[in-house]
Amino acid sequence: MHLSHARRRLTACALALSCALAAGLSAPATDARADTSAPEAPDAAEAVTVSRAIALPGNQAYPEGMATDPRTGDLYVTSFATGAVYRAPSGQTQATEFLPAGTDGRTQAMGTEVDKNGRLWVNDADGVTVYSTADGKRLARFVSPTPGKSVLNDLDLTPDGSAYITDSLRQVVYRLPAATIEKTVTARGTDTLAAGFDLNGVVAPHPDGAITLNGIESDATGKYLLTVDMASGDLFRLEPATGGVHKLKVTGGTLLSADGLLWEKNQLWVVQFGSDSINRLTVSSDVTSASVVAHATDPALQHPTTLIRKNGSLHVIRSQFGSATLDLPFSVAKVSGI
Repeated sequence: MHLSHARRRLTACALALSCALAAGLSAPATDARADTSAPEAPDAAEAVTVSRAIALPGNQAYPEGMATDPRTGDLYVTSFATGAVYRAPSGQTQATEFLPAGTDGRTQAMGTEVDKNGRLWVNDADGVTVYSTADGKRLARFVSPTPGKSVLNDLDLTPDGSAYITDSLRQVVYRLPAATIEKTVTARGTDTLAAGFDLNGVVAPHPDGAITLNGIESDATGKYLLTVDMASGDLFRLEPATGGVHKLKVTGGTLLSADGLLWEKNQLWVVQFGSDSINRLTVSSDVTSASVVAHATDPALQHPTTLIRKNGSLHVIRSQFGSATLDLPFSVAKVSGI
């Protein structure tokens, strides 16, 4: 793909994000679904250290998603601009191309995960494709029921083998049961995604085309998932066993423009694309509320989109979406201090 094409796509993404931010700022105060209380001011920003951990090849990467293989520690990073997927073997600081740009017709790649069987999941706007990490062969494809009207943004895999995928345009979280996944992989087939959670009656009002539901993360047991609406900053608890949805009360700060999530015990880290920020929250034991306990803002985060813990340290994607001047090579950062 020519760089001009990538930049046009990135510009479109930036406009969608701007629309999302505007939706959050202009949500009617009278809406019964919104918490109308003014957010508490966060404590003084933490002093963090941001350093390059893994370099990505080329000048068109604009990375978006990231995951580690639980068996090997290998790191996988997706390219929003080209649809490529990069891999950095455990212990290496330079990634190489694992799936080339345009693989299976894909021109964008977003959320990604690696399951316990060594299968790589890669989201694009209209579906998610599953690959073997051994040889890169396609194993299965799961598609949106409304192709062309979806943005499949992030995904998470739960301990029971199910997959959950956010649709940022439809305000839906799709659910793939383990049995459906295994059946489709065995057949090397394609299946259509079905909604596990429909949040259209819960997500705050927003302009058509706004990017809403984004990051999604399960707790260690799979009892709950958390997902965030980047347009409003609202945080939601999803209950796979009951289908229930609950909006958490968030105090101590705002999650506006929130993207990727990392949930460990009662601590939740949230990267905020629009403000070059990371918030750390304490989640209540009943997962009905969360409080910002630490906040860090640093231009060196370069529009972060997701984060993971690797070798005991936070690793953050620096997307550089919309940056006037690129800091090459594109990279995954190691962040300490929050």
